[in-house]
Amino acid sequence: MVDVGFGGNGATAPLPLEDSTTGSQRIRPSEMRLIRSNIQQQTDPSQRLWLYQVRETPDKEWQAQCCFTETEFLPRDYEMMNFWTSQCRASIFTQSIMIAKMVMDEKGVLVGALTMFNGVVKKKVGNETVESRSCGSEKERLEVLKEWFAVRLTEKEQKGITGLVTQLKR
Repeated sequence: MVDVGFGGNGATAPLPLEDSTTGSQRIRPSEMRLIRSNIQQQTDPSQRLWLYQVRETPDKEWQAQCCFTETEFLPRDYEMMNFWTSQCRASIFTQSIMIAKMVMDEKGVLVGALTMFNGVVKKKVGNETVESRSCGSEKERLEVLKEWFAVRLTEKEQKGITGLVTQLKR
């Protein structure tokens, strides 16, 4: 399993579709795994889904991140799913700005992550937040995007956020 758009808790390397196999290719000491199970919302408990789970340390409880089936999806299915997540007002993706970037050490080993959720930026190494910053304005958030994430928006893109629910209004 690989989902490159999942974000900070996503798999950072392919994870075999094998029930209860634990993968450690995450920011240590956290772990990831896939299990075959059902979810509370299901009406037929005999149907099994793949649940992707993570935990921060081996002594913590597993936390479900997402689930999926082995049903084949066609291009039109993906178009509709992408349309909904990018247009529906109930989608977190139309209500928030989020970005994640993995941090590697000098040997290329994954050691942490940079994340931004709306105006709050954090740098984590292992399970420890080593730096945190809260943006007070759109101008400041643009500077953080450029400095921390190497993201530069055009003037048109910068103006595109004006008036949206995601605009920082301070």
